[in-house]
Amino acid sequence: MTDFVDQFPGPRITLNGKPFLYFGGTAYLGLQHDPDFHELYIQNIRRYGTHYGASRKSNLRMKIFDTAEQMLSKKIGADSALTLSSGYLVGQLLATYFHTPGFSPFYAPGCHAALFQTEQAPFTSYQDLALALKEHLSRNTDSIPVIFFDTLESKEAYFPDFEALKKLPLERCILVADDSHGFGILGERGMGAYARLSEFAPKALLVCFSLGKAIGIPAGAVIGSKNLVEALKRTVFFGAASPASPAGLATLTQAWELLLNKRKNLIANVEHFLSGISNKNPFWFTPGIPAFSYQDPGLTAFLKEQSIIVTHFHYPNEEAEPTSRIVITAAHEIHEIDKLTQSINAYFAL
Repeated sequence: MTDFVDQFPGPRITLNGKPFLYFGGTAYLGLQHDPDFHELYIQNIRRYGTHYGASRKSNLRMKIFDTAEQMLSKKIGADSALTLSSGYLVGQLLATYFHTPGFSPFYAPGCHAALFQTEQAPFTSYQDLALALKEHLSRNTDSIPVIFFDTLESKEAYFPDFEALKKLPLERCILVADDSHGFGILGERGMGAYARLSEFAPKALLVCFSLGKAIGIPAGAVIGSKNLVEALKRTVFFGAASPASPAGLATLTQAWELLLNKRKNLIANVEHFLSGISNKNPFWFTPGIPAFSYQDPGLTAFLKEQSIIVTHFHYPNEEAEPTSRIVITAAHEIHEIDKLTQSINAYFAL
């Protein structure tokens, strides 16, 4: 069943006049409810406007784009960065760029739809992917393999160990990683998977991510080698695509310490949630990520009876299996998390 709200769905929502707790969506750092973050964003909207629709290649350009991209690359430890208006759009930029002569795309299990250009299916296992790469490299030296993968969605290769990647010939491959659910949360100071993936020494590394998942800013970014990032900036796609909101990027550059403090709150909330659950076996989760997936429609229905709404819908289309997920954010209060864990424990005690 689909429910509708008329304001941003924070930790507390109202449906048909009845109050509910909401443990779904993204907005992991809870910034959409932080008054200091709001004030920064409002000030930047007054300065930069609500939207900037001109091309990044225009003869009149806003400095904030370069400023934000330089800050991102410096903090993450990458050579270069670019931004666009969404994580999906940067994924499509990468997919378009690497579906050209000279490159051969290979999709790892769990790859997000944003990285696909065609109906090409991902490999069902990393073992099959390794065999396909070996065969390709043995007969084709002119086309560079490009491995697309998600840093969290496969049980075979997720942050921080990425065990399955160790068996791939990465020194001969370009690695494109989607870190949308990790950036802002995982890694040192929340900088995501880039530093860890660099240790695998692929032929080239690009990491893309949404700035909306954790931080709540409508933008996407790509970081990596300067040569590749600059090549992406020269494409028709980049020149024609909508830039990120300059007000959002300006807020990102000014709110870094606030983000780090919210991350501490989030870590504490996740630890409290985990300590309150009697049985963790029904849930699949990556340590450090505040999303807890499960396959039990009965739990979703029971929680709703307890006035708790969680994520439960078919994703990315109606033909897909339902996605059921509990999401903890930095904006949740301890007593709200307690009600959630008590309800979960009560369900599994039935």
